[in-house]
Amino acid sequence: MKKAIVLGGTRPHITLIQKLKDRGYYVILLDYLESPIAKEYADEHIRESTLDKDLVLKIAKEQKADLVISTCIDQANVTAAFVCEQMGLPAPYSFETALNVTDKLKMKAILIRNGVPTSKFKKIAKSADLENWNFNYPIIIKPTDSNSSKGIYKIEEPISSLDEIIQDAISYSRTKEAIVEEFVSGQEIGIDTFVSNGVAKVLMIKERRKIIKNAQGCQNILGCIWPMPLTEDVKKKAEIIANKIAKAFGLNNSALMIQAILKDGELSVIEFGARIGGGESYRIIKDCVGFDYVEASISTFTGEPLKEKLRSPEYYYADNFIYVKECIFNNIDFCDEFLYDGTIDHAYALKTKGSKIDSSLSSNNRVGTFVVKAKDINTLYEKIEKVISNMEVYDIDGNPVMRKDIY
Repeated sequence: MKKAIVLGGTRPHITLIQKLKDRGYYVILLDYLESPIAKEYADEHIRESTLDKDLVLKIAKEQKADLVISTCIDQANVTAAFVCEQMGLPAPYSFETALNVTDKLKMKAILIRNGVPTSKFKKIAKSADLENWNFNYPIIIKPTDSNSSKGIYKIEEPISSLDEIIQDAISYSRTKEAIVEEFVSGQEIGIDTFVSNGVAKVLMIKERRKIIKNAQGCQNILGCIWPMPLTEDVKKKAEIIANKIAKAFGLNNSALMIQAILKDGELSVIEFGARIGGGESYRIIKDCVGFDYVEASISTFTGEPLKEKLRSPEYYYADNFIYVKECIFNNIDFCDEFLYDGTIDHAYALKTKGSKIDSSLSSNNRVGTFVVKAKDINTLYEKIEKVISNMEVYDIDGNPVMRKDIY
């Protein structure tokens, strides 16, 4: 029997595991958590870090893996690219490309060289590095290669604690580097794209909704509205940018998720990932336009031809992330009647019972998500408000812990 090693055990990995098993693979899940949410769907679970590429290579060789794959985790994709390259297995891109699309310094430099609109930036190690740099506040300071919004700060004006902030950002970086960039104001959007035979096709553009600022002055994502109503001119610009990125980074067959700022009809790229989005994005895209993002991503690792086609969306969708106070998670009460009467299209817990959740509003601390759909935007928002008002999250002692104040 063919063997597949899946790197990471998040919600999209459940679908990935199921699809691989349907193809006849014996699936080994590799995740550092004791009980990742995808564990029960795999044939076997090895509790190791997906970030240790040499260890993963050793495991893949021992298991005689035919496929090493991830979907929606940047650093896991780096490991997958490394292992596949070392073992001569098919992969969507090389290890070098994987590093270029996950290191923000390398990414920004390549974007600018290839005429992709993005903000001014530079490498930073101490506050003195800003002295001879011509820039305007606000600025963003973040690690070059972290994820889940860790170590990201928005600085509105000169402050005395800047060196401490820079060092904190560096502490989250595996390469011990940080980047500073000018903040670009406007509406944040997500451009979900797929590259096939070197041509990037925009699948969906979504509005990224933000919650209250965290302690670092940044706003984390609450969820998205799909599709975002946009002019044809903006849609065309998005596709041009996606194709410039694909060409600049040598992406021939790959998922491509772009984060950008839209202001006055112009786009500025924040960053991108050569992967599918996390959360429910893969399912919403399939429901909305008929494109199976996970199936297409598998094809980039196996070398199979892409057969997916798009259709026009009939509904608006909204995914909504659920955050809680610091606690030991127990369960979510979504209100059963909402699941039966169509108020909620679908909903999931993202954490297992007993998971420790800290107080930070990062993607790692989302305990669940629910998705609503409607024929018009107003009804969509009405459904969101109805669910949030009536649902609740409980800790291990039965106390309500949902952060309803952030919505």
